[in-house]
Amino acid sequence: MDLISLVGTYIKMHRMIAPGDVVLAGVSGGPDSIALLHILNRLKKEYSIKLYAGHLNHMFRGGEADADARLVEDLAGKWEIPLVSERIDVPRYLKENRLSPQEGAREVRYRFFESTAREIGANRVALGHHADDQAETVLINLIRGAGITGLGGIPPVREGMYIRPLMCVRRAQIEDYCRTFSIPYRMDSSNLKTVYLRNRVRLELLPLLEEKYNPAVVISLNHLAEIAREENCFLEERAGDAFKDVLERREKGKVAISLERLARYPVALKRRVVRLAFREVDGASGLPGFEHVDRILEAAGGASGRGKVELPGGISAVIRYSLLEIIKDEGRFAVPYYQHALQVPGTTFLPETGRIIVAEVLDTGTAGDPRSFCRNEALVDMEKLDGPLWVRRRKDGDIFSPLGMGGKLKLKKFLIDRKVPREERDAIPIVSCGNDIVWAAGFCPGHYFRVTESTRVCLHLRLMDD
Repeated sequence: MDLISLVGTYIKMHRMIAPGDVVLAGVSGGPDSIALLHILNRLKKEYSIKLYAGHLNHMFRGGEADADARLVEDLAGKWEIPLVSERIDVPRYLKENRLSPQEGAREVRYRFFESTAREIGANRVALGHHADDQAETVLINLIRGAGITGLGGIPPVREGMYIRPLMCVRRAQIEDYCRTFSIPYRMDSSNLKTVYLRNRVRLELLPLLEEKYNPAVVISLNHLAEIAREENCFLEERAGDAFKDVLERREKGKVAISLERLARYPVALKRRVVRLAFREVDGASGLPGFEHVDRILEAAGGASGRGKVELPGGISAVIRYSLLEIIKDEGRFAVPYYQHALQVPGTTFLPETGRIIVAEVLDTGTAGDPRSFCRNEALVDMEKLDGPLWVRRRKDGDIFSPLGMGGKLKLKKFLIDRKVPREERDAIPIVSCGNDIVWAAGFCPGHYFRVTESTRVCLHLRLMDD
């Protein structure tokens, strides 16, 4: 099968392109991206797509980089392909952001692709990665100790936008294609510098493996990547179901997981559940490594039922009250002392917690059965409220008479008994009348203020997010 047919079959297999798509091809000037642009240009009528070329001059290599830009401009003009070209001072960007050349160049490059795609209305960005790139990536990830996710290497399609139509072909096939069609291209001299790990893998390790161990090692590593991606997708789906099962509560910057339910799952899913919890609180950028995850699971399985693991990025894993809590910036949950007059009837906004309390006066005929209420609402006897009502943060020494107990105890003990984490206790609004607690919002009203058969007028309280 010739290269154009091979690539066309691969595009269809992975549903990379649909009729009417606008495709931006990233073109550096090297053989891979130049061949990609040429192939897509030959296929654009068959696929009914609109094709653009995008070139970014990173300003790393002076005159060499300028020559790359001129070649891309000449070929785009010759092939009648619209070109978007830009120069960005990446060395300066690296210095300002303290990034390595690889990290910084990648950030700038993908930002260029995204902004250009928005500008021209492209819904696909085609990149020139090929089978040798995939083999290098898998080996690099293996050397670094990656799990099955890393062994999946470079996905053929990412985020439904980035496509890699040449992942099915070898570098040598691409260079042969360029020679066959007399297509000029530029070679990046930095690709010969063995100071970079990828270059050492490309120039030293892969040739050694091909010569001494397996002539088809590149194909084998590509097969491994495909198997790993498919199995990783399956495990991620199972882990997502497990995460839903063990999740006790979530809020911005915090996730709580049931240790009892987590213990039912095999270690392979436990690790993924922990990583999903991290993704909830910190996005994909701060996912923990193997050692961090295993430290968390070891602490979670300890006999004491308590523990804490401090992690990079201001994240803590805290074990308490049969829960594993993943918390981002634990200190931000501190709530300053506040006290506001409760609007009756009306709505009282609590800026310190970002929540509101809605108060409504009802007669007993329309108030409903308080036993059917959720935790965030309460019904109290209006006629027992003999002074102004306030909503405030808890105070040291607060005494509470919870509904059904009759007796008194410290509010702190009441909250500890209900396994409320220390940093969450100050966020619980307290509705008070004089020195008496009318309602610990989210829990229960005070026993004295309960609705009885003799109640004539009720105050209905609801705690809500703003």
